[in-house]
Amino acid sequence: MVNRKRIPVFKKSWNNLTSRQKLFRERSLEVLSKSRKSTKSLSRIAKDFGMSVKTVINNTNGFKKINQKWIPKKYDKISRVMKIKENGREISIEINDSRNASIIGRYLNDVKRFLETGNSKLLLRFKNKRIKDVNGDFHVLETNSTNLIKIQDKIEEPEFYEIYGDGN
Repeated sequence: MVNRKRIPVFKKSWNNLTSRQKLFRERSLEVLSKSRKSTKSLSRIAKDFGMSVKTVINNTNGFKKINQKWIPKKYDKISRVMKIKENGREISIEINDSRNASIIGRYLNDVKRFLETGNSKLLLRFKNKRIKDVNGDFHVLETNSTNLIKIQDKIEEPEFYEIYGDGN
């Protein structure tokens, strides 16, 4: 009998997860994020998301126990896929560092605000900002306002199908 070690879920790459594991990882990351911003206990936050503390810990390894209390770590190395805008197009990249995920989140929020207001100064702090993916490749965040508008225009609005007639 071959003795195989099971790889913990939190160490697995996003592409090696089942759809169920991906769902649990996403929800566990939401719990981790919320616990970093909140003073609520892990058990309370996990319960709010319909998860157990054990499931969250198994999927993230993002907590340490101090004085019988689960405290979130400042950052994690959990693999996740996020969309960025680069070279005039929107792409998905897999990253494994919560600090890069935070940068991408702030970038996407500022891009959204730029598209709403037209204020290109929001993008200045991301000029020449590089993000490293799990393969070691670097991606430069798009800050050219013209390219960002073109990217947004390429994204199609989901079509609305009328299921029921208007009653006439």
